[in-house]
Amino acid sequence: MTTYSEHFDAVRAKAVNIKPPSKLRLVGASFLGLFSLLAFVVALVSFVIFIILFIFHVGSGFLYGMAKFSFWSSCIGWFFFFYLISSYKKQLGRFKNTEILRRDFKLDILPEIITEKYSNLDYRFDGIVDEAHILESDFFSPSLLSSLKERWFFGDDYFSGNLENVEFQFCELYYKTTGIKPGGWAVIGLIFAIAFRTNLDFIMGFLDFFGSIGDLDFSDKNSVSHGQSLGKGRGHVKVDEKAFFYGTQTNFKGFFLYADFHKNFEGTVHIRTKKKFASRKMFNFSKKLKRLRIENRSVNKKYIVEASDTQMGYYVLSPSIIEAIENLNKRLGRDLSMTLKDGKLYLIAPMSKDFFENIIIGEDDIQVNTIEDIHNDLNVIKNLITELNISNRIWTKV
Repeated sequence: MTTYSEHFDAVRAKAVNIKPPSKLRLVGASFLGLFSLLAFVVALVSFVIFIILFIFHVGSGFLYGMAKFSFWSSCIGWFFFFYLISSYKKQLGRFKNTEILRRDFKLDILPEIITEKYSNLDYRFDGIVDEAHILESDFFSPSLLSSLKERWFFGDDYFSGNLENVEFQFCELYYKTTGIKPGGWAVIGLIFAIAFRTNLDFIMGFLDFFGSIGDLDFSDKNSVSHGQSLGKGRGHVKVDEKAFFYGTQTNFKGFFLYADFHKNFEGTVHIRTKKKFASRKMFNFSKKLKRLRIENRSVNKKYIVEASDTQMGYYVLSPSIIEAIENLNKRLGRDLSMTLKDGKLYLIAPMSKDFFENIIIGEDDIQVNTIEDIHNDLNVIKNLITELNISNRIWTKV
């Protein structure tokens, strides 16, 4: 225990000198963004009027000049706007990735704490649930545009073992993609739309400018697994990366649990949260499943429930399992989603905070954990299994 206390005391002493980036620089970026938007509107309106006059064979060099000047002013404004925002986000990323004695904690301290509380658990700081189980869950089914991107998963704080005769795997999961963003597709569409309405010189200048934008580093290209970050002092997997036109983006970060209850259960039941991250673009909603409406207002308000068989679905969703879901939501702080399939359970939930860390970085504050905080995080795993194993009725053959 002395070693643990010394570790957290050392982290706390070093954390005092870490400060978040100042938000004052966002004021200038806001003015630039407003100016760029107004200039673009002027350019667009002037150009539309010019096209109308051109169709009726009325020359107007002034309007064309106004459109051209306003457009390039807007482009320059947007360039510096994105540059300032990108600079701030990179500094914020470095702040959120602050690591103080993290390698010692993950490789030495945390494994000992886990072993003392649960001797039958296997822990790996850079592990991940078997990808086959992740795909079996139907949680990650990309949309048409998303399918064109490179996709992969990262894992952090992986646990596996047996609790209450339930075999399980659990980790913090990160789902990432690299490719053209919606903003990039909008730019491409705008270029082709303008191509039919203006001359070649105007288009080439437009393409050259956005080509230069595409070359800028607006995304975090140092996104690596925690296995690499511990060795190189970087923890970029924790950053919710965003890219403006093209780059790497973290689409989901949260809990993922796979559990095998070794019960005789046939069929599939999906319980999906209606929150933003659980849109149809992310989840695979099978057309063969039937929509259910549960006699619980809270559940119907928060979730979409589907089952391969209506009778089986209502049978499975007993009051006890509904209560378990509500309890889990309170503990995790976010709405979860579940799949029950052939005796297996898959659970996913966004993270409201990072677990199993010696230091947690917020938007503008730093929290140093204690040994009690780590024990509370471990209890989350136990509670997940306990709550979901609450009733043998749901595992009875229907």
